[in-house]
Amino acid sequence: MKKLISLVLSVLMLLSLLPAVFAEEAADGEVFSNDLFSLTIPSEFAGTYEVEVREKEISVYHKASREANCGGFAFGVYVSDDPAQYAYMPGGRKVGEMTSGDGTLYNVFLDHPTDVQYDFSSEEATEAYRKLYGADEDIVKGMKSTDGGVFVYGAGTKGEDLYTEVLAKYVQAVTEEWDSSRLEEEEMSPVYYAIRMSSDGNPLERIGFAYHDVNGDGIEELLIGEIAEGAWKGVIYDVYTMMNREPVHVISGWERNRYFAYEYSFLCNEWSGGAALSGWTLYDLLPNTTELFPQVAFKYDGYENPDQPWFIAYGIDIENDVWENVTEEKFNERKATFEDYLRFDYTPLSTLA
Repeated sequence: MKKLISLVLSVLMLLSLLPAVFAEEAADGEVFSNDLFSLTIPSEFAGTYEVEVREKEISVYHKASREANCGGFAFGVYVSDDPAQYAYMPGGRKVGEMTSGDGTLYNVFLDHPTDVQYDFSSEEATEAYRKLYGADEDIVKGMKSTDGGVFVYGAGTKGEDLYTEVLAKYVQAVTEEWDSSRLEEEEMSPVYYAIRMSSDGNPLERIGFAYHDVNGDGIEELLIGEIAEGAWKGVIYDVYTMMNREPVHVISGWERNRYFAYEYSFLCNEWSGGAALSGWTLYDLLPNTTELFPQVAFKYDGYENPDQPWFIAYGIDIENDVWENVTEEKFNERKATFEDYLRFDYTPLSTLA
């Protein structure tokens, strides 16, 4: 009898170390819960998935792909009450905020795999996996707090909700005619002084703003620039991001040191040091920081090498000013992959005045 009791206790101890899975049937699917939140997997996916539930995370897998040793991870939802803990998995992005029953504010992240996780040898498995993978947004929108709290999809991610005070300050700066020194003191580009001085009409109609998720973490940045056309359309002179749920200034530019954005990631800094010197540096904005991390840079430097003035650098070499001298053909071929800027139709500051 003692041996039987000991065996039962050992099994119970081992089970306590495994991720807890709480599931219940619902009219529209199966509900999986932990102590903070729950997700409902629609009944249309019955029999095609497996779920792992942990303290602050629920992960959804495609069953057949998992059984075929292909991983099968489709998506996961996790929460964090630490505002500095952003997307600890490479595929994560913020999709909202949840306030628990005790008043704790959590960031809510939707996580995705960064490599192939389905059994691509089976057409049926591939289709079923992609269907489950594509249901992530609808499933997370139905997320509920399990301790009397509230989940708001999209909270803490939309620029129109995050940068109201920052934009009001720009309207004030232009309206009160701050000079370039005052603008720089307030961490604003001095170029707005020149724009105001050269404006025939209302300068608030020549300076605009747009919201765009620069680094793919799910939170929109605020981009401010001149409303222009042609090669200058979409030019950015100030960038703001969110750090610890507060808006912070990232970088300022001016005519010879301006920025542009891309659709999926990166900021490009276009700069000029004279007729024979110009450059383009691509930066990744690290989540929840103001740090711009250089990825790749291109430089035309006729002072360094008049006969072959084309240079490329990568990563840490950019900060160390280490450049590879390349042919014009290689330079143009590589640079051409980074010339598709976003050409924002900026909203004029005048709409806020």
